[in-house]
Amino acid sequence: MREVVSRSRHVRPPSERVASLVGGAIQDPDSLERISDAVFSLDRSWCFTYLNARAERLLRRPRTDLIGRNVWEEFPEAVGTVFEQEYRRALTGRGGVMFETFYAPLEAWVDVRAYPSAQGLTIFCRDITARKQAEQALHESEQFLRSTLDSLSTHIAILDGRGIILAVNAAWKRFARENGCDEDSPVCGVGADYLGVTDAAQGPFSEEASIVAAGIRDILSGRTASFLLEYPCHEPGGRRRWFLMRVTRFAGQGPLRVVVAHENITGRREAGEALWRLAREEAAREEAEVARERMNAVLERITDGFAAFDRDGRFTYVNQHAEAHFGRGREDLLGRRVVAVLSEPQGAAMEALLQRATQAGVPMEEDQPSARADRWLRVVAYPSPEGLTVYFRDVTEQREAELWSHFLSEMGAVSTGSLDWGHVARAVVKLTVPTLADGCAITTSSGPSGEEPSTEVAAVTPDLGDMLRAACTPGSTSALGRTVEQALRTESVALLPGPCLDRPRMDSAVAVPLMIQGRPMGALVLVSTHPGPRYGTQGLSLVLELARRTALVLENARLYRTARQAVTARDQTLGIVSHDLRAPLNTISLLCHGAERRVAHSSADPVVEEALRKIRLVVGNMDRLIADLLEVARVESGQPGLDLELLDVPALLAQVQGLNGLLAADRSLSLEVSLAPDLPRVRADRARVLRVFQNLVGNAIQFTPSGGRILLKAERREGGVRFCVVDTGPGIDARSLPHVFDRFWQAIHAHKAGAGLGLAIVKGVVEAHGGRVWVESPPGQGATFCFTLPGLPEAADAVGERP
Repeated sequence: MREVVSRSRHVRPPSERVASLVGGAIQDPDSLERISDAVFSLDRSWCFTYLNARAERLLRRPRTDLIGRNVWEEFPEAVGTVFEQEYRRALTGRGGVMFETFYAPLEAWVDVRAYPSAQGLTIFCRDITARKQAEQALHESEQFLRSTLDSLSTHIAILDGRGIILAVNAAWKRFARENGCDEDSPVCGVGADYLGVTDAAQGPFSEEASIVAAGIRDILSGRTASFLLEYPCHEPGGRRRWFLMRVTRFAGQGPLRVVVAHENITGRREAGEALWRLAREEAAREEAEVARERMNAVLERITDGFAAFDRDGRFTYVNQHAEAHFGRGREDLLGRRVVAVLSEPQGAAMEALLQRATQAGVPMEEDQPSARADRWLRVVAYPSPEGLTVYFRDVTEQREAELWSHFLSEMGAVSTGSLDWGHVARAVVKLTVPTLADGCAITTSSGPSGEEPSTEVAAVTPDLGDMLRAACTPGSTSALGRTVEQALRTESVALLPGPCLDRPRMDSAVAVPLMIQGRPMGALVLVSTHPGPRYGTQGLSLVLELARRTALVLENARLYRTARQAVTARDQTLGIVSHDLRAPLNTISLLCHGAERRVAHSSADPVVEEALRKIRLVVGNMDRLIADLLEVARVESGQPGLDLELLDVPALLAQVQGLNGLLAADRSLSLEVSLAPDLPRVRADRARVLRVFQNLVGNAIQFTPSGGRILLKAERREGGVRFCVVDTGPGIDARSLPHVFDRFWQAIHAHKAGAGLGLAIVKGVVEAHGGRVWVESPPGQGATFCFTLPGLPEAADAVGERP
């Protein structure tokens, strides 16, 4: 048994229920067979004395092979591990232990709790592999996003709706350290008030700080979606730098977030200023030549591509990085126009940008495809009297990161927008094309819940879509079809390098199995018709993440369908059983009434009379239990069938007091009513609301000792009415408070508890009315059950029946 990671700690004494199961020999094996944990017992000689069915499945051994056998002999790989250490510590220390560890023979994580007793140990085990895998997946996703942001050279910070810094990337931290600030600085670190810092800025460049603050406030208020500003900044040594600040509102669900990005454009500014100085000094050839050499040295040192154009749009200068971007040497570029150098559509796009900048007389910026395949450039054109200066920066990785981030956001919207299997698959393929591929298909086999095999396809052309459908058909002999079959058979990624002879032509394709519960339930197929290895190392990692998320979304849809089917089957079964139970109960009740009438006219034994009375009471209790079960099913199905009417709150509470006054007086309890003034009427189902009060007041009467007090309160709260039932009983302990509204849950007072449905019905009925219910119980100060019902607006209430 190999341990990867384990955590152990002492546990609290077991609850009364667990104690009844582990406090000695197993007295109630049926209860242990019904629980979801694997349970087995060992005596003090480490021999098995009991295993339930889940323990047999977990240990992969039948109980007949293990009862009476020594655990360390049957499982020698556990000797010396955390299992042996903790079991021995529990047995010798007379205290329970709990730990999590990886069980190598099963390739699974387990949560183990061991409780000692006089006879030995009782161990409860639970498979927590799914939770551990989910935690690992979340960690990897967060690491992926963090590494993407940290790979950017731009300084990036994320602000909340108040202007507080929530997160920064590595470039931001480096810049802060270079300027004498640590990561936890109240000025520029996480948690800093960025708006406050800009408002308080003084001295040089404080004017830009006020402009920045105003721009951020415009974005936070929704008046604008973005903000752009070039501003100067001094290094600690005195050198002047320039930055381009972009502030954008994050487009996505959730709370308001603002992205602040500072891009160092010092080199760009220096190059522009150097070129401008060169143009002014052209009259003096010697000085111009010196300036040109100086400018060329600067332009060759910067990391951006740089090119200069005259007023006719012809190249007058290019640096080495620009040569790489254009894929031509400078001797092939100087004196020529862009459209003569670059082919369509790159040449036409750049020519149009240069013309717009010249005509407008202001800088123009645009992302354009590079002459190199699958690369993107950010092109910034600055007009001047002499012509244009243009900067090029490769932003392929940045665009891919932004594209992937946007795609994941859209995927999240798809997963929350619908839980229908087919709808989710169609949304994913349409979202993928043409963002990540020219063609996408999701093919699924028959699911465990009866889903029919299906294939969803999206493609940039009908021919490519037809080819994908054919390839996803079982038995396809095409190259792409064999690739899909290989991915399903091997349960791993299958690549089809191009170009492929299939028509239409494919340059690359990839098929990834959709793994659900450890087995492939289908495949994700992506096809690219563009030349070049589109699905390389980085692209393949994105495809794998897409397949993982797609499988997760489809699995959620399958589970939702299964849950809905289970709820429907439960409700149907409950209705049938309730109907079948009520028929014999009615017969029993009628027979009891008839027998009681005959006994009343004869000198029967009083024991017989008492027995008949008890039978009638039991029948009544069973009938009420059946009604509670049906009521719980109705409210949980979302169709409670409310008969709404206008209710006067004082009259309603008076009716509740009248229904329960005699019962409270019989228990020597006072039942009082407290009403706030100017209470609005509520629109509710009178019978259902009375049942809510009957359940709450009945509980209060049941648990309040003689001489106590029960108070019914009503007061106006936020457009509605809040009702409270307050008692002076012993209250509810803190551990029980989160569970009081659960179905079939009973508090510690076992001798007074019922079926555990009353408060579940209260919660369902109140929420069906659009209200909410809660309980407050300070230690030793009784319990207060509160619920709200929406009230009518004052204008509507004034006209009576009109809502």
